[in-house]
Amino acid sequence: MSEGAGGEAKPQQEPRRVLILDDDEATRLLLRETIGGLSVPCKIHETHDGNAAIELARRERPDLALVDIVLPGSSASGVLVCRELCRDSRTKVVVVSGQASESVIQAALAAGAVAYVRKPFSVDDLRAKLAGWLGG
Repeated sequence: MSEGAGGEAKPQQEPRRVLILDDDEATRLLLRETIGGLSVPCKIHETHDGNAAIELARRERPDLALVDIVLPGSSASGVLVCRELCRDSRTKVVVVSGQASESVIQAALAAGAVAYVRKPFSVDDLRAKLAGWLGG
């Protein structure tokens, strides 16, 4: 615990849990760095595989999931992952993709995603949106 004004103890903020699902390692790194620039503490879990993302989400119950829709080599599509993650009302799902068609994006939003961010994205713009989604 840390001390607030007047010396009273105030609880430290629990880290927000964030799940990153993207097949591209460079994009995962950029997303990690973008999240790292926030004032809210975050615990980040990441994977390149849709099925692994579903398992991670079941175990970790993330506050936010950043999900790429196009996942070459994964047996679970980004839309399926989005649908599964949205079953947990705690998790806000944001689609981060540059290759998805309009119909696929609409399917992800219909499945419960709260937003779509097109790649390439502005780090500053995404960081501001992340702060809003994570409450920080």
